[in-house]
Amino acid sequence: MKNTLEMLINKYKNMSAPVKAAFWFTICSFLQRGISMITTPIFTRLLSTKDYGLYSTYLSWETVLLMLVTLSLYKAIMNLYVKYENQEAILSNICALELVLSLIWAVIGYIFRKQIGQLLGLSTVLVGCLFVTFIFQSVFQCWSLYKRYVYDYRTLILMTLFSTIGSAMLGVIAVFFVNATAEARAVSNTIVVAFIGLILYISVFRKGKTFYNKKVWGFALGFCIPLMPHYLSEFVLQSSDKIMINYLCGSSDVAIYSVAYSAGSLINLVTNAVNSTFAPYQYQKIKSKEYELLSKRANQVLLFVGIMLAGIMFFSREIVMVFGGMKYLESVDVIIPICIGVYFNYMFQLFARVQEYYERKLTVVIPSILCAILNLLLNYIFIKLCGYQAAAYTTFFCYALFCLIHYHFYRKVCKELLNGEQLYDIKGILIISIGIILIGAIIMMINHVLWIKYMATIVIFVLMIVKRKWIVSNIKMIIQK
Repeated sequence: MKNTLEMLINKYKNMSAPVKAAFWFTICSFLQRGISMITTPIFTRLLSTKDYGLYSTYLSWETVLLMLVTLSLYKAIMNLYVKYENQEAILSNICALELVLSLIWAVIGYIFRKQIGQLLGLSTVLVGCLFVTFIFQSVFQCWSLYKRYVYDYRTLILMTLFSTIGSAMLGVIAVFFVNATAEARAVSNTIVVAFIGLILYISVFRKGKTFYNKKVWGFALGFCIPLMPHYLSEFVLQSSDKIMINYLCGSSDVAIYSVAYSAGSLINLVTNAVNSTFAPYQYQKIKSKEYELLSKRANQVLLFVGIMLAGIMFFSREIVMVFGGMKYLESVDVIIPICIGVYFNYMFQLFARVQEYYERKLTVVIPSILCAILNLLLNYIFIKLCGYQAAAYTTFFCYALFCLIHYHFYRKVCKELLNGEQLYDIKGILIISIGIILIGAIIMMINHVLWIKYMATIVIFVLMIVKRKWIVSNIKMIIQK
């Protein structure tokens, strides 16, 4: 036992900085999302379905408006780091620009708070929380991306966990002891975000020392503004379904759909952590022209994501019972299409990042706009006809189409700039994708026939025990590669 422990410690010490960062980002992501998942059953039981649905709608609006207010300027940071060496100065400049933009919008939001509230379907309290959050959330986005880029996992993990735990604890206290409403939950989260954001602003500006650099501001605006349709389209595909369900069906149906979406998005425990290091890794391997290695890693990551999603789909009923209880049980039927949609959402990023790296803004924007418009249209038609469940299937379809279009433009980039050389193993990606869809279809057929499902569970576990040596050896082989 002691020798094994020493061997593991030595292996850890010999890890490269990117690998260590990936390991700790994974741990952090599990803890962060895990805390959110743990508190979800608490809030679904403390809040009515109406208030839980209203808070879910609030979070959806927060996502899209944050993009509009800050122009998603933090996404230009990695490209700026390629061009300039003074990374802390770049961070300070981007944070200063986002602060200026968010303060301007905060003033506008305060003046027109009633009108905005009526437009969004939110109370004036929730509108106020939105604009305060924008001011301080933007700096956290920039700072965290910088920390990931330089592989400084220690401070990022501490700040992330403090934010997550603080928001969860204060939220439970506010809802349980003050008022069981969406407003109480939103205010508690805003307090935590503002506190952390203030600390980060002080730290970033003290170390960076510069607030305005014409070239940096100009590049960031020139890089992000043309991509705004793409970022907004991503929001439409990810979160607009909740807003449309709220308008067409009511906040109670939003709550049921949100529980299913949360269950289907459990995979984000892994993908968020993977992306935090894989995105910079992707940029670095493209820059160094290590395409074969990038291809292998991409397939390994996709396969891992697919296996995790298969597990979530298989135990979807049990997950819903934990998350929401019996009053949310009907959401089980939409978890599988949501999971498959999550898979395609992850996969399209492989192609989109190549386009972003070579600054092919138009090829990034076009598929986003097309699929976003199609998603809105399909959601409007089928949610009205079939109810909130239709949103899961339309989103899955649009993500699959989204992936295909991005793949087309990715091929064009490879042909024009890389002499036709491919960065990914498309045949392998296709096999994994078809496998995920087939597994989802099978699970959907047996999901409500509990005796078949549990017999299948027993068979799978027995096979895993019998074939444990083969499984372990293959995992080791993948890691070694």
